Amino acid sequence: RNVVLWGDSGVGKSSLINLIMGRDVAETSPDALSCTVTHAAYDVTISGQCFRLWDTAGLNEGSEGRVPAAAATRRLALFLSGLNRADGVHLLMYCVRGTRAAKALRTNYQTFSSAIGDSKVPIVIVATCLEDWRPVMTEWWNQNKDQLAKYGMHFPGYACVTTLPGGRAESQDLRQRRAQSYEDVCKLILDHCSQAPHKN
Repeated sequence: RNVVLWGDSGVGKSSLINLIMGRDVAETSPDALSCTVTHAAYDVTISGQCFRLWDTAGLNEGSEGRVPAAAATRRLALFLSGLNRADGVHLLMYCVRGTRAAKALRTNYQTFSSAIGDSKVPIVIVATCLEDWRPVMTEWWNQNKDQLAKYGMHFPGYACVTTLPGGRAESQDLRQRRAQSYEDVCKLILDHCSQAPHKN
């Protein structure tokens, strides 16, 4: 089943894929520029179910980026329509940086919604970069869900995560948060990924 990750450049889509895969398979970038210029597929098994994760080019890179905003949006729309005609799309994951204001997330959401038309594909949200969020990462959703709804963004499911690597030198807190992030995002996929593809 096809799970498509999309969002701004630098929000951590590739790092999120690496978290789900349990190893570094997607190239990541330390800055806000996209390291995924087109789209790339990664196959993963979660709780005995097979999924194909699609990493897409970041939107809104600005003038410094490798992919102009209009081109990235157009490319994403073409990719989705092609996937729709082939295997279909089962889940869309809107990846956002948890430090950004809810209002700033609206433009991409509207652009993307218009690109997929009246498709019935479920759209869930994943907030990244929450390693310093206190007391718990899920507090981000509690603080922002009403604002998101106010700006017309409605999600049946969410995950609040950190994708920072949890190596031996890292704190126990970060390792626990990373493990929680893995569990939460896998549960999000299992709970909301459609059994049958949605095709326009």
